[in-house]
Amino acid sequence: MMNGSVVVFFFLVVYVGFPQETMRLTADTLQGESYGFLYDRIRGSDSDSVARTLYLRAYMTKARTENNWGRIVQAYKNYLHSSFGDAQLIYGDSMVQVAKRAEDPKLLGSAHLTLGGVYYNLKKYREALDHYLRADELITGTDDLYLKYKVKFNIALVKYNSEHYDEAISLLTECRDYFKTGNARGYLNTLHLLGRCYNRMGNFGFSSEMNILGIEEGRRLDNTSMEVYFIQSEGINHCLKFNYALAIQKLDSTLKVIRKEKNDFANEVLGEFYLGKSHWGLGKRDEAVAYFKKVDSTFRARNYIKHEFLEAYACLSRYYALENNLESQFLYLQRQLKAQEILHIQDKYLDNKVNEEYDMREVKREKERVESLLRTRDRWEILGGILLIFLCLLIGWLLYRDHRNKKVYRKRFEALMEGKGFQGHMVKRKPDPAQKPDISQEVIHKVLKQLEGFERKKGFLDNNLSLFKLAAIFEVNNRYLSRIILYQKGKGVVDYLNDLRVDYIFDLLKKDRRYRNYSYQALAKEAGFSGVKGFSNAFRSRVGMTPSFFIEEMKRKAHVE
Repeated sequence: MMNGSVVVFFFLVVYVGFPQETMRLTADTLQGESYGFLYDRIRGSDSDSVARTLYLRAYMTKARTENNWGRIVQAYKNYLHSSFGDAQLIYGDSMVQVAKRAEDPKLLGSAHLTLGGVYYNLKKYREALDHYLRADELITGTDDLYLKYKVKFNIALVKYNSEHYDEAISLLTECRDYFKTGNARGYLNTLHLLGRCYNRMGNFGFSSEMNILGIEEGRRLDNTSMEVYFIQSEGINHCLKFNYALAIQKLDSTLKVIRKEKNDFANEVLGEFYLGKSHWGLGKRDEAVAYFKKVDSTFRARNYIKHEFLEAYACLSRYYALENNLESQFLYLQRQLKAQEILHIQDKYLDNKVNEEYDMREVKREKERVESLLRTRDRWEILGGILLIFLCLLIGWLLYRDHRNKKVYRKRFEALMEGKGFQGHMVKRKPDPAQKPDISQEVIHKVLKQLEGFERKKGFLDNNLSLFKLAAIFEVNNRYLSRIILYQKGKGVVDYLNDLRVDYIFDLLKKDRRYRNYSYQALAKEAGFSGVKGFSNAFRSRVGMTPSFFIEEMKRKAHVE
């Protein structure tokens, strides 16, 4: 009597000549095997598509015959992980529909989590986050800690790609502590993403610590599958620290491995971009442009772009501007504009940073200027006249706006000196009983007492403070805290903290003339702001004028007195 492996081999051979009949007979023959046996064969048949198809079908047939919902869901997962592109989405949708019929929150949550991962790998972050949030909603009520932390990790991934690094780090820190004692791959993935978050925040020291720790822990756990990514991340650190030669060495070696062994186009193009940036930093513009064009090729082929890659288009347009190749310069300005528009659409969580660093209007203006040059190369004098008029109008408008703002600011300043108080939209309003949050009075009272102490002790001066950290200090659900502050204070958490900080520095500037000689950076730090821009915006919103105007008026007033 033939054993199982001989039977499989026999039918695989016959399959070549009689595919449908042999597939049916072989799948029937495998019905006696366990799910574990079939799953192991599916995972081990990557190089043999015929065998993989056989085992996939056998697993699904067995699950359907037994009417086992959980196994049917797993069968669709097997098909999903053995497919590519849109086929994965089709299997993923079927998987979710079957999981709904099972009426099992854990099973359905796991299905949404898996489908979210497919969307993430396709770099469709909004769709991925929708499924992750649905998974979180379903899994929260279960006792499956692994799935809960897997959801947190995947949401952190989306937050990382949305440039919400502080929120991503908060989630990843929890994941690191959980995965460290039971899931080597999850632990190493978490360390890698922490390193990338710190890298994007400019904290290269912490990023390098994560990379070194990741390599050491991978070897300790006998799992070196992530080592190439830690080395790549360290290469990126070197590039951003201007150690271009060392960056090229590390990035080039990892890129070869990623291309050869990993099915990972995202990290491949990441390496290509930073190789281009490193060559550009060394003044090797031709080599850099070759790598930047690979970034562009990936964008055109896959519609995949990241905020950091926009620099590639800026370099390409600059390169061709110096080459006096207006056609190519115009082409890459167009691509940059399209990339920025896609980034703006695909990620609803983007903040003002991308608008500031890659101002779409500036790119449009530059594109239109180059387009005009291409059409009217023989009309330089006319163009020069137009530009001169435009600059004069722009300067005139700026001077008018500055004069108008100073008049408005001076009236507000005089009103403040007369003790009339702030008139901005951040002034506290009386709570509306109709909008009282559905939270126990005991919790509300406790939080309000804590807020009183927090304000009295000036806890808002901590520049690392956030809703999550404040909720942790108060030992209360962050959603509850946000709703209580909104109801009682009439403003969101960020506006509440910023107003406290502005009120604090406002009083210091009024009462102590020493602070009027501080730099804006020093004032921002003194008030608990993490940056000058946030301080300036919050001050203007609260007080109704810029801090520079207020300080100058206070100095002038003191001089007169």
